[in-house]
Amino acid sequence: MKTLLCTLILATLGTAVAKADDITISFDQPNQTVVAGETIEFFGTITNDTASTIYLNSDDLNLDGLSFTTTDQFLSNVPISLAPDGQPGDSSGDIELFDVTVSDPLLDAVGVYSGTYTLFGGADGNAQDNLGSTAFSVTTEAPVPEPPSIYLLLGGILATLIPISRSVRPEAS
Repeated sequence: MKTLLCTLILATLGTAVAKADDITISFDQPNQTVVAGETIEFFGTITNDTASTIYLNSDDLNLDGLSFTTTDQFLSNVPISLAPDGQPGDSSGDIELFDVTVSDPLLDAVGVYSGTYTLFGGADGNAQDNLGSTAFSVTTEAPVPEPPSIYLLLGGILATLIPISRSVRPEAS
């Protein structure tokens, strides 16, 4: 009985893993670097890998990080459908899929944050099948102060230290 149960579980897992994605999502730059306060754009191409028309009905964007703001460009840029593989219109061309803004460097330490982008749809305009997913990452860097900021900081330190050093000197008698 245990052998039969194990065989059924393995067979079920094997069929789930064997299913190929219906579409391919290819980012121009899947791994991008950003400094707090900046916005980066993720451009990519969506290609239909099936022999039938696929409707693109929605997407899902997951990204670790507390101060990340994502702007989804799905409704603005993604086509409603893609023609069958090998026919004109089987690819979206290079389009903007979403933007990521890092707003607060104190909430997210400098490092790499992983994300996934998934498209849903199917054979009709109401389908919500998982058509394909791809990984991307955002690397945050510490902001580098501009030279005028450094000069201003040094000037403030000197302006504070000069009066202190004068008050510490012993008076001549």
